[in-house]
Order: sequence, then C-alpha cells, then structure tokens
Amino acid sequence: MSRLLLLLCLLPACARNIAPVAVVVTTSEAQVARGEYLARSVMVCGACHSERDWTRLGGPAKDGTEFGGSSDIARTEGFPDSFSFWAPNLTPHGLSGWSDGEVARAIVFGQRPDQRGLFPYMPYFDYRESLATDDLAAVVAYLRSLPSIVKDAPGPVRFPMPGFVLNRFPEERTLRPTAPADTGRYLLEIAGCAGCHTEADKRGTFTGPRYAGGREFRVPAPGAGTVRSANLTPDVETGLGAWTKEQFIARFRTAAPGDVPAGGFNTVMPWWAWSRMNDADLGAMYDALKSLAPVKHAVIKHSPH
Repeated sequence: MSRLLLLLCLLPACARNIAPVAVVVTTSEAQVARGEYLARSVMVCGACHSERDWTRLGGPAKDGTEFGGSSDIARTEGFPDSFSFWAPNLTPHGLSGWSDGEVARAIVFGQRPDQRGLFPYMPYFDYRESLATDDLAAVVAYLRSLPSIVKDAPGPVRFPMPGFVLNRFPEERTLRPTAPADTGRYLLEIAGCAGCHTEADKRGTFTGPRYAGGREFRVPAPGAGTVRSANLTPDVETGLGAWTKEQFIARFRTAAPGDVPAGGFNTVMPWWAWSRMNDADLGAMYDALKSLAPVKHAVIKHSPH
C-alpha cells in the first residue's frame, strides 16, 4: 500500500456536516430568466449535464437531453477504466427530494443531501470562491422550472480510492452575496475560463500562467485528435492583443455548431452555449481579459490523431 493511500485510509471516515445554503428561490419571471441565462449561457451546465453530439462543432447538447444527465464522462474524457462517473440529472426528476438549500449546497460546496461528496469533476471548488448567492438562487430557481427528463444514473461512481475520500472534498466557504462591480472578471470566473485556458497537469493543477492557453483536451469524437486552448492574454502576437472588442464578440456570434465531417476538426469549446451571451457581457469579458498582463505563448491549436 502506498504512503498516500495509507494516509487517506487513516483520515476520519465521517463527512463534514455542511448546512444547506440559505437561498431565496421564487418562481418570479426575473429570477428564473437570470438563472436560465447563467445556467445555459455562462456557467454552461449543459456541457456536462447532457448527452453531447460530437458530430457537430463543440459537441452541443442533443435535443431533449440538456440538464437530463450525461453518459459516463470517464469514458469520453479518457480516464482509466477504474473510474466511472456521470453528471447527474438536474431536472425535477433528478432533484426530487432535494431542498433548494441542498441543491445550492451541491453547486457551491459539493455535498449531497446524504453528506456524500460529489466527484470533483464538478467545479464546485471554483463556484464556492466566485458565485454570488443571489445568482446561485437564480440557478436553482431555473432548475426547478425545467420540465422533467425521466433518466436515472446508469450506475454508481467508481473511484480507485476508499469511498470516504470524496467526502473530504466538500468544504464550506463564505459566499459573496451579490456579483461584484467588475462584471467581466466575475463572468470569467463563473464561466470557468481560466480552468480551460491555463496549462495544467493530469490532476488539473495549473502549471502555466492563467489565461495563457495551451491546455490539452482530447475531443471525444473518432479521429478528432487533440485540441489546445487559446491564449486569452493581451499579447499582440500570440494572444488577444490585436483583437478589437467587436472582433471578439463577432467570434462568438459566428461560431455556430455546424456539422463536422468524420475525422475533421472539432473542439471542446462550447461555442453553442456562450454564443447566447449578450453583447454587453461579452464586451465586459473582453475588457477584463485586456486588463491582464500579456503572456507570449504560441499555441498549436490542433493535433490530429
């Protein structure tokens, strides 16, 4: 037995008892609309909690599957065979029996009603540091408004360590009550842009400058190869330094999820979702990126198999 595994086995088996998050969830049109915008166009929850169509650019959600749960992500993402995990059904069918506070707690602190920890593929580590409580409530309100998709998880999570290890990941933090004045930076944070546009090792630990691109992703489509994220810093030669705000916004507007021929270029970037963001928010994100320190980092975008 390795020293790491021995240490993990000696950790207390009990989970942290995190209270459900106090959120005010209503059926108001404004709150549900805000939640829809965040869940579908900014946080892009459907990129994980759906079945993806990888015959189209960016793998948009298949019709009738958005928020209804995924297939085995461990297989599509190339995890070892010892792993199996799914993004669960977020429609009322999947969240039946969960209180609003329990849904909110899962999103930001990663804990289920039975105190089990969520598999950390779910980016609650980021949301607990960034997502505002009022926006969290709006997302829950939107999920409550969805029509039910009757689909259950295909099996238990398989994780090659003692099960209680997952229960050690959830951790309560103090949430910001409202979104900060810097809209662009806030949107970059809750959209998870740094998570993809920063080089990282296999464990997801950042190894390069934030937003400088270069992180590798295997596109889960036959023959699609490997793609690398773009440099979003304002370096003139290798990043966004030469881009105008109008060009930046137009890039999102023109990235329609068209058909991709077998073996043709595809990407994990969910253009189909972020293309629905409004001009003001995309412009604010551009301004936030332009305020970063430029990093010269040329990225080879695509390597076919």
